[in-house]
Amino acid sequence: MNIWALYSFIAGVINFILGVYVYCKNPRHPLNRIFALFAFSLALWGISEFGHRIANNPETAILWIKAGGFGWCFMVGFYIHFALLFARKTNYLKRISTYIILYAPCLLFLHLFLSTDLIYKQEVEKMYWGYTSFPGKFVWFYTTYYMLSYFWGIYLFIQVLKYGTPIEKKQVKPMFLGYTTTLIIGTISNVIFPFYGVLLPELGTIIALATAIGAFYSIFRYKLFIIPVKESDATVPLMFDLEKGTAYFTKEESSDRAYKIFIDQVSHGIPGLCFSKFPPEKIRKKYKILYTPIIHITLTGREKDTIGYKDTKFMSSTILDFIEKTKTATIFLDCLNEIIMINGWEKTVSWLEELKKKCTNSVVLLFSINTELLDSTQGLYLKENLRLFSRG
Repeated sequence: MNIWALYSFIAGVINFILGVYVYCKNPRHPLNRIFALFAFSLALWGISEFGHRIANNPETAILWIKAGGFGWCFMVGFYIHFALLFARKTNYLKRISTYIILYAPCLLFLHLFLSTDLIYKQEVEKMYWGYTSFPGKFVWFYTTYYMLSYFWGIYLFIQVLKYGTPIEKKQVKPMFLGYTTTLIIGTISNVIFPFYGVLLPELGTIIALATAIGAFYSIFRYKLFIIPVKESDATVPLMFDLEKGTAYFTKEESSDRAYKIFIDQVSHGIPGLCFSKFPPEKIRKKYKILYTPIIHITLTGREKDTIGYKDTKFMSSTILDFIEKTKTATIFLDCLNEIIMINGWEKTVSWLEELKKKCTNSVVLLFSINTELLDSTQGLYLKENLRLFSRG
């Protein structure tokens, strides 16, 4: 096996898996769909490079190279589209001119690449790493285009770093680092070296994995793409009319009553976010919750898709980010006893007070608490600062 072709194949497969994963997290949301298209464009680029490096003849190699153009010509447009969505520049995305700016250059460069020698030459040479093509005399127009697009992306990410929610600021850093690494090394390897006659294997596809790694890190560590999703509308009236801007608690050991309240809310069009000590798949199966985000809280938070009990700041940041997206929400925690046990009473009270202040009058906080595990002082605090929900 050609080792240079193998790394292109691996890069393509990993980017394809990333695209499928992100899309399946929430296929209804534009953020997920556009990022998936970006990942698929990188995947196509990688697989096509694999194809032309193992091709048996120049004609087959040229066909594979042309197929890859659909990936690398559109990847910039998809990524800037994603950056606009992530930075919530919705006004831009309401204008037809924005889509022309995003995708007309992609179509132009694809046309020039497929039909002329201006971007890349319509011929290949067999090198020790397989068949390859070389830049045309106008390749710098494409290079200038994606460099300008990159600076546009930088501007958008800086806006998120300045004005985004705390969790968005954390999410954007790994993606920014991965994209920057891809741009710099990919440009040197795939454009500058070939243009000046430095004959080395192009590294663009494998370096593009830095973008994928940055996204994976944001997804698993900072819960990127946790997007509000509406549950199926219930056919029966709302059972529990909760007052917005209020923090409720239920006195129970199993959390069943609190889950009944929570499900009643989310099944009537109210966005919900759940923090649970149980695995999400177990909660979904038991309580028939299909789409609502469920975050698993564990002792260490090191397991895949989990947060540690000690990471109360991250919980707050996730909640605030969710509220920012939904404007109205029901936030449910079935693990307050564990949070108290791990963090101590005083730290937990401070966290609860801060959380209550930051939640707006359009948000309901709901806690399931086993009051048998609390002392009299702790029980008194709950009665004075949270509203007991005893009905149902």
